[in-house]
Amino acid sequence: MRVLVIGADGMLGRAVQATAPARVELRPSTVADLDITDAAGVDAALASRPDWVINCAAWTRVDDAEAHEAEATRINGEAVGIIGRTAARHGVRVLQISTDYVFDGMLGRPYREDDIPNPQGAYGRSKLAGERALAASGCRWTVVRTQWLYGGGPSFARTMWRKGREGAQARVVDDQFGAPTHVSELAQVIWRLVGKRAQGIWHAAAGGYTNWYEVARLVYGAVGADPALVTPCTTAEFGARAPRPADGRLDTSKLGGMRPYDAVLTEALHPDRCGVLGP
Repeated sequence: MRVLVIGADGMLGRAVQATAPARVELRPSTVADLDITDAAGVDAALASRPDWVINCAAWTRVDDAEAHEAEATRINGEAVGIIGRTAARHGVRVLQISTDYVFDGMLGRPYREDDIPNPQGAYGRSKLAGERALAASGCRWTVVRTQWLYGGGPSFARTMWRKGREGAQARVVDDQFGAPTHVSELAQVIWRLVGKRAQGIWHAAAGGYTNWYEVARLVYGAVGADPALVTPCTTAEFGARAPRPADGRLDTSKLGGMRPYDAVLTEALHPDRCGVLGP
């Protein structure tokens, strides 16, 4: 099976490559290799007709998207449509990564795949535009919604790991709920879905749920720092530019569930694993 991984130099893209089954012939494509907003470039990249495209490329700067929504939508929305339409012409399947930010976080229970999206910020709107563009493209498609990714790249967990090792204080919101999800765990789910030619929307996030404040305390404790250095605050008090889902929990029962977030995060923080900096 031949698989083109777009955004191969990103945190998730590297994890997808590292966990690929032996039978997979990988073709990694970095941001420097391919501009996904360029239809001609995408057509050239898919001309060899791989069996699958896994698109890990995205605008991920959530706060910056508020001031640059058109650019975020061009990458997260319009480009996904280009990939989908091109894949349809070449008979290629597409797996697209999406997010809990497509929901408003007000449902009061974990979101199922068939719940109605209602993004509150520019980033969520751009990702939902990508989902819809892919569904309308005519290709055979799979969307995997996930949340709170970490491992091998910039992330909240990595920031807390660094601050904890420095013994620095941290002020962290305690009223946003979800599940920290390691990219290697997500990558394994992606390959499982690819292997069974899954289609449609799937939710994939670590088991259980927590808030950012408790995640920070867990990380501080794991690196030997005093969790009391972490103090809680509300989202309103923190004052981030972009709105976040207050309760973005994802129902993963369709997938069959994933390992508990605390067990995976504790493993990732073990000294022998180089903290959350590892793949």
